[in-house]
Amino acid sequence: MALSACSFTGTSDIENPLVRKGSWFSFINADDIRTACSAGDAEGRIRIVYNADYYKETRSYDLIPRNGAEQFEMVSRIFGPLDVSEVNVEVTAPLGAFGGTESRENLSRGQYLALTDALQADGFGYQSRDGLRLHSDDYYWVAIGCSSQSITLAAWASTKDDLRALTFPNVLENLSGLEKTLPQPPAFGAPKQPDPFFSKNDKKAESRHFYRTVRGNQLK
Repeated sequence: MALSACSFTGTSDIENPLVRKGSWFSFINADDIRTACSAGDAEGRIRIVYNADYYKETRSYDLIPRNGAEQFEMVSRIFGPLDVSEVNVEVTAPLGAFGGTESRENLSRGQYLALTDALQADGFGYQSRDGLRLHSDDYYWVAIGCSSQSITLAAWASTKDDLRALTFPNVLENLSGLEKTLPQPPAFGAPKQPDPFFSKNDKKAESRHFYRTVRGNQLK
């Protein structure tokens, strides 16, 4: 499917599994923010995505400036399998059997700055991750933001980083109204455990699992 046929826009219903199934790559790359940013309409916008083994749980957090950037709205979402039995070999595209839970909070400028300070302390704006692969069956964070009509992308992966040592996830969780605890990433360097839901001999695994690659400030 061509990317132009499945681009995510600001009016797309990402909670709808059918919409998300076709536009996930566009959403995680923040194509909607990129378009608005180049037009000067997304100053201070940030999207953060947490992939906690894709077919188990994925989260997104959108921070949107309001009232001249003195206040901010944070939209937090959880995407997880509605039922483990639905996550089977017939699900061959991203998030085909997933629903979404949403929470919205109003943040002060101070709360927003506390989060951006934590992101920067963890490397946002200072990374060089070109070529890093983000695999769907691993744990990783992606943060994309707009400032002065320029896009900044940062990525942290369990294959390269100690995700438990990051500071911004705790700040994010405290600001979010989501009641479910943030999934704990694996300990750094721990051997990867086999997926209990899928056979290693599953012939459709290649079409179910996928990866994105960091290329400059894009995910491709």
